[in-house]
Amino acid sequence: MSDELKPWSVTASRITYEDRWIRLRSDDCVTADGTVVAPFHVLDYPDWINVVPVMPDGRVLLTREYRHGRGEIIHGLVAGGVERGDSKTGDAAMAAARRELREETGYEASTFVKLLTSYPNAASHSNAVTSWLALGLSRAGEPRFDPGEKVELLLADLTAILDDLQSGTVIMQSMHVAALYAAESWLRRRSSEA
Repeated sequence: MSDELKPWSVTASRITYEDRWIRLRSDDCVTADGTVVAPFHVLDYPDWINVVPVMPDGRVLLTREYRHGRGEIIHGLVAGGVERGDSKTGDAAMAAARRELREETGYEASTFVKLLTSYPNAASHSNAVTSWLALGLSRAGEPRFDPGEKVELLLADLTAILDDLQSGTVIMQSMHVAALYAAESWLRRRSSEA
């Protein structure tokens, strides 16, 4: 590792915007070579999760919902933020995955496999996202959407949805794409070991 790569020093930091969804932190920084970078804005989101739910027949349960940032209805995965109450059970990310799966789909899973943890955008976001594979799905009731949330569920063949992503027929949030490829890899390895 290079001795030249060092974290920046923060000489001042302030919260310039905050609500229930996001916090914008504005830092005044100095690089290792003395360059002043001020202000540098950081989005302090809570950690996120997403879930790749696999039905007993092997199909993946996807979501479709309106995403205002793009102004489009977009395919995606069960996803959401890790909430304060999720940490009561130990693994907050797993608790959030269980909660979001139940809320958005009405399904519960007997098994959760941690696929990967990644950074949505380490340059300007402080959070991480943990992706889960949910197996042994069973219907537990009706979905319970948050206010303003409306989710449509659809079933898709994993190989077909990956083909659609590669061809550009379907465009998804990048962390969901990473989770789908990680799920495909995990399922392929499990199948070859069986």
